[in-house]
Amino acid sequence: MRRSLVRPSRTAHLASAAAFLGALLALPPNRAAAQGAAEGALCRQAQSRGAGGAEARARLEPLSRSGATSAFFDGCAQLAAERLGPAADAFERAVAAADASAEAHYWLGVVYGQQAQRANVFKQGALAGKTKRHLERAVQLNPDHLDARAGLMQFYLLAPGFMGGDKGKAREQAREIQRRNAYRGGFALASIASRDKDWATAAGAYTTLAKQFPDSAAPWTSLAAMYGQQKRWSEAFATVDAFLAAQPSSMSAQYALGRTAAESGEQLDRGAQALERYLTHTPVANEPALASAHLRLGQIEEKRGRKDAARAQYTSALSADPKLKAAQDGLERVK
Repeated sequence: MRRSLVRPSRTAHLASAAAFLGALLALPPNRAAAQGAAEGALCRQAQSRGAGGAEARARLEPLSRSGATSAFFDGCAQLAAERLGPAADAFERAVAAADASAEAHYWLGVVYGQQAQRANVFKQGALAGKTKRHLERAVQLNPDHLDARAGLMQFYLLAPGFMGGDKGKAREQAREIQRRNAYRGGFALASIASRDKDWATAAGAYTTLAKQFPDSAAPWTSLAAMYGQQKRWSEAFATVDAFLAAQPSSMSAQYALGRTAAESGEQLDRGAQALERYLTHTPVANEPALASAHLRLGQIEEKRGRKDAARAQYTSALSADPKLKAAQDGLERVK
């Protein structure tokens, strides 16, 4: 009886601590030069379901069978295939063979994080601790490893105190990131502000990034997504319109318009036209995959009440990415 009274409160904390882990592979790319950067870049690219991901995974296959870094590349291949146990084993071998490799520690931390997301409450604490330890080791070995710093920042920000969470340490990591890279530092500051529900500061950070880096889509899409999460649809559409005005040829802006329409249920015709334009485009690195565009167009068609059209779009999304759960769910709804 006593155990049942204690566990529920800890369960919520552990689930919160694991929440940051899915973000590790979605962070803006690390532009800093670092030891093992080429290997790390290939590993990151292999995790992508978008452009270049399949090519990177094909390149990993021979690399995972030979050479001094074979264990590392095997871990990358296993992680890309979502075989987390074998991925952890491979990266553990990589760390054992080269304890001074920041990349090996970073990716082992990522795998432990992925495992924590899927583990039961009794295992999450130990896995989160391993994640933190290897991210810290990566930063110790390479202070310019911004992916590891960003992962640590998220851990300190979201983990409960008894597991090592510390907002002060999160802000320290954000400052270190900003000192090395203004672009990523701006995103780090926006992340902390969003966690604190300081939406004005977060919006200011994204707006500043858009001005400082006028060729980047990420500040605009992040700001629109932030407004969307709060159901502030007029501000989300205003952000997308500003994005389109600033970068009229950006296909990411077209996708952002379609996504906002699909999520809000507003401006559906305009959103559908934007997604149809996006689907004539071959995405490049850091652009949404075509599967995501089919998914969003399916959601618009579903909201229009056109089940046959929605079914066709969800089917196309799953053909491009069979693991896209939102498309699977959508197909179930329109059967």
